[in-house]
Amino acid sequence: MSAAENAMLIRPREPFSFAKTLRFILSPPALVNGRKFAPLLDYFEEGEYRRVAEIEGQPILYGVREERQGETVSLRVRVVTGLAGPAARRALTSLAERQFSTHLDLGPFYRLAASDPALAKLVIHFRGMRIPQSANIYETLISAILEQQINLTFAHQVKQALIETYGNAVEFQSRRYRAFPEPAALAIATPRQLRRIQISGPKARYIIGISRAVLDGSLDLEGLRALDPAAANAKLQEHKGVGAWTAQYVGLRALGHLDSLPAADVGLQKAIQRFYGLRKQPTPARVEQLARRWAGWRSYATFYLWLTYWEGAEWRQRLIDELISERRRPPHR
Repeated sequence: MSAAENAMLIRPREPFSFAKTLRFILSPPALVNGRKFAPLLDYFEEGEYRRVAEIEGQPILYGVREERQGETVSLRVRVVTGLAGPAARRALTSLAERQFSTHLDLGPFYRLAASDPALAKLVIHFRGMRIPQSANIYETLISAILEQQINLTFAHQVKQALIETYGNAVEFQSRRYRAFPEPAALAIATPRQLRRIQISGPKARYIIGISRAVLDGSLDLEGLRALDPAAANAKLQEHKGVGAWTAQYVGLRALGHLDSLPAADVGLQKAIQRFYGLRKQPTPARVEQLARRWAGWRSYATFYLWLTYWEGAEWRQRLIDELISERRRPPHR
């Protein structure tokens, strides 16, 4: 098959920024000590985003590249390596469209943000950025459980160990591209085995239980896409280890929900305190109250505030100073 036959073209709805959308998954924020973490499952090589996906029961390494012709932006999706017939290529195209929310109209969000001093500045800075949707709902759910109440460094170490111990990999040009473990791999693990890679006993039991529920069909993760957000959220929380924050995060990062609000997220609370001039870190209830102004687009408001951690300290301070100055300015009569 020729390269042209192997490639599929997507035309994202403008405004669209491939680089800004990728930044969240490719460049985790540096810690205070300057340490950075390499992505575990998402790669950017030779100008192309690459990832392994399970399509029709087979691991396929696919790539997505941005192409520009004048003002027109396209995403070219291709099979890098792996067996992929027409149906598999169509599935990959749909996956990429969902991952990068290419059909989403951001206009309503930008109009809403215009009346919010902080968001108005953020949407200018992050213009065209979509919330990158995870390629796999199961991966997002298990990752969210792993990351509950632990610091970024430890979360990265544990997730890396889980992927390397239980995940598959695809070899291409002497490089190993890893995939997140399948439910079948973790369903047969024991809590003792997971504790060896520093997963706590309770989390190990949650992960095994959810993996078994996915396998026996009592938890239909793909079926959640057909439910309204409230029903999907409630369905997730029926399972041990899944609380409000985890369910909201899965909705925001894997189900494409536009109005998820992980109000208990400490990072969100600190960002709100910083950019809205609050004297103390807001409680979840206070976050929910403040977020009423973002109704319908609370996922995007949350994400744009999260993304401020990916920017340098000088940029954040400059934005804070601008907002303080504007708040002190006397109102126009």
